[in-house]
Amino acid sequence: MNSTSPVAEPRPSTTQAPRLLDQVVSNAEQKGHSHDAAVSMADWCRRYVLFHGKRHPRELGLMEIGAFLRHVADTEKDPLPRIELARDSLDFLYRQILHIALPELPLPRPPRLLDQVRQVTRVRHYSRRTEDCYVQWATRFICFHKKRHPRDMGTAEVEIFLTDLAVHGHVSASTQNQALAAMLYLYGEVLGIELSRVDAVRAKRPKRLPTVLSPEEVRQLLDAVDGGEGVFRLMAGLLYGAGLRREECCRLRVHDLDLQRTQIVVRHGKGGKDRVVMLPRSLQAELERHMNWRRDLHERDLSDGLARVALPDALARKFPKAAQELGWQFFFASRQRSRDPKTGDVGRHHIDTGSLARAVVLARRRAKLSHRVGCHTLRHSFATHLVERGIDLRTIQVMLGHESLETTMIYTHALTPDPSPIRGEGRIEDRPASPARSTCCRTPLMPSFARRLRRPGD
Repeated sequence: MNSTSPVAEPRPSTTQAPRLLDQVVSNAEQKGHSHDAAVSMADWCRRYVLFHGKRHPRELGLMEIGAFLRHVADTEKDPLPRIELARDSLDFLYRQILHIALPELPLPRPPRLLDQVRQVTRVRHYSRRTEDCYVQWATRFICFHKKRHPRDMGTAEVEIFLTDLAVHGHVSASTQNQALAAMLYLYGEVLGIELSRVDAVRAKRPKRLPTVLSPEEVRQLLDAVDGGEGVFRLMAGLLYGAGLRREECCRLRVHDLDLQRTQIVVRHGKGGKDRVVMLPRSLQAELERHMNWRRDLHERDLSDGLARVALPDALARKFPKAAQELGWQFFFASRQRSRDPKTGDVGRHHIDTGSLARAVVLARRRAKLSHRVGCHTLRHSFATHLVERGIDLRTIQVMLGHESLETTMIYTHALTPDPSPIRGEGRIEDRPASPARSTCCRTPLMPSFARRLRRPGD
């Protein structure tokens, strides 16, 4: 009797497609995001799915996304960074994983007024210092009126607040104007309420002259700068030799310095403007040594897997791998690593601006200078010394990044007038034209030639 053995049926494949959240993590890491950032994106996608009763994201659209983001705005203690993280995560989910092209995701307003002020300033791409300033003035205005909501107040309350600042607070005219600008912004841009004419006690802003050091005093000050293993002295030299502002110097990135063409590109300066300034020839050797040190430090950070840096605007989302490139690293980087509070990535931020300011103040004490000296004093001295050498004022305006030529004209105070007409020693028509009058009307030099200008002693 022939027995036939049963034919074994093929087993079904046990290989399953990766879960949606696992796809988010793996794709985010492939795009260049750190592991912590990828896990955070997957967590926001998980919360989105759970919020809608575990429905698949393919079944959800803009209305469901808007409902989830409004829930985040209403329930999170610090809603602004949470809303931004949630929007970026859902945008990545739909575009990169599900390949669904959605229009711009909604941006809900948080319920608290101060959070609304911060959100509007960030949408308009104002600087963080402007944002903090407006929030501070809104807080002072609310507390001054016994924590009444600004929507329940109007022009009369604003006038009372500004008058109190001038009469009892004895604030300067610029401070009062700043408070008025913050109030107009709060009502006009955040609350959508147009204020009528504000008639408050206003102080006239006095015209003050900047503090300027002589070339010899500048040398004494720079020689006395200490700290940071010579980095603070190099940064102070750039403040004077290139006319940089303190924050512009601290925020320089590696690709902003062109050592071959001896020029520096200042990006996103005051008012969000870019400009090109000269690179002092006397500092070129030190800058090259610091560039080599910065390159070696970046290589060590790469080997440790901790070489990420904060990128401006949305570049971190568009080009996540750029955060690990040398060119985007801060040139004057901190010697300690820190964690980005926004993304959670560990990397090197730039040197704190306050540390540089303290180093310059201590140097003034060591040099025993009687002037009131700060970081901006070096910028004033740079511009004044160029005026004394007869450099065209419009060229100086371009190098300093001034919006108006009137701002640059203040540096003509350093020109000593000829007292001979007062003493009766000569006629005015016999005198040569003053440097300020003769150089103001010259054809301005192009920024590419500005690098040929050198400070005294170079």
